[in-house]
Amino acid sequence: MPPRTPLTTPDWQAAVRRRTQFYLLIAFLLAVLFGVLVFQFFAQQRESQPGALTMTVFANLDIPMGTAITAEMLEVRNVPDEAVPPLHYTFVEQVIGRVALYPLIAGEVILPGKLMGDSGGPMAQRCPGGYWCISIPAEWFVAAPPDLAEGDSLEIAAVQPGNPVDDAGYIATEVLVVALPQGHEGSSYVLAVDDQEALSILYAHANEFKLLVLLRPAGS
Repeated sequence: MPPRTPLTTPDWQAAVRRRTQFYLLIAFLLAVLFGVLVFQFFAQQRESQPGALTMTVFANLDIPMGTAITAEMLEVRNVPDEAVPPLHYTFVEQVIGRVALYPLIAGEVILPGKLMGDSGGPMAQRCPGGYWCISIPAEWFVAAPPDLAEGDSLEIAAVQPGNPVDDAGYIATEVLVVALPQGHEGSSYVLAVDDQEALSILYAHANEFKLLVLLRPAGS
């Protein structure tokens, strides 16, 4: 085996430079790999957190039905996405000047369905799609309706005074309460019915029938 030729000074310096460059390259690659791993780690942590925050407009105080909303009545909060419905307002400018279709309470999320839109009056906009809203005075009923609330589901039966109860019959089902009497004389219930049920109620009143309200239990 031939003896090794000793490196001269220029050869030795070149070898050191090559080795140094190699180590620097390895260090650079390790730094890049470490950065990628750290980024992936924090990205996974962010994805595993329960929901991002979204800006949401809330009522800052109680707002009566029919009130034109002002900036003082509103506040914006950052809340988790899953805590609010998809359709909600994110800026107070979207709400200012709109009219409340329903009473709003302090701390309630402002939703588009609770505000008056660009056309039609407040009552027309509160009437559910596919229904007709009718106004029925309280004296049309043979007995005072139960303690109703807006959104309750009813059935209405009719009977002619003096006839046996067996002659009573249902004339409207799945009736929705849209608005309650306001407490003054002559006030009425606003109910949502289909067109045939509206005619049945009119026929019953024209023929001096008395109406009876039956309140459906929640969930039925």
